[in-house]
Amino acid sequence: MAISEIHHAGLTVADLERSIAFYRDVLGFRKTLDMPLKGSKLERLLQLRPGTKARSVIMQAGRAITGEIELIAFDPPVDRPSGPKRPGDPGVFMLSFEVKGETLAEVHERLREKGIRFIAEPQDLGLPGYGSIKALSLEDPDGIIIELIQLPSLEEARRVHKESQQAGA
Repeated sequence: MAISEIHHAGLTVADLERSIAFYRDVLGFRKTLDMPLKGSKLERLLQLRPGTKARSVIMQAGRAITGEIELIAFDPPVDRPSGPKRPGDPGVFMLSFEVKGETLAEVHERLREKGIRFIAEPQDLGLPGYGSIKALSLEDPDGIIIELIQLPSLEEARRVHKESQQAGA
């Protein structure tokens, strides 16, 4: 079976317009699709209560055709929301996006000027056999951790990997 990269991630949101604004205005995604969802096929596919409806908005970065974020507001919402996952909870607790075309420091400064509150300020993280990445984290409007990372150059990653392989030989 040939499985590719993640096509999209579906996020249930409490306030669809607030989430659209965050992913658009803070992270730079663009809205590419806005559609109502309903019917027995959807209910079966997502194990929804009969009669549940939803509105789905697809947000994309750049010109990508995969790696989209699907923001979904369900009607009626669940009786008892579980809240966002945290590290250690089974399930998805974080979305990580690579910063391209500018430095993480530049992105950090721009978001700080917009009043974004960060969980962690930019820091260097050494990854054995890969090199050093720069990372920061914040939360989306529903408390999902958003990690922004700047990867080492391909040459740097290859050099560190080769050194790691030679050291282990």
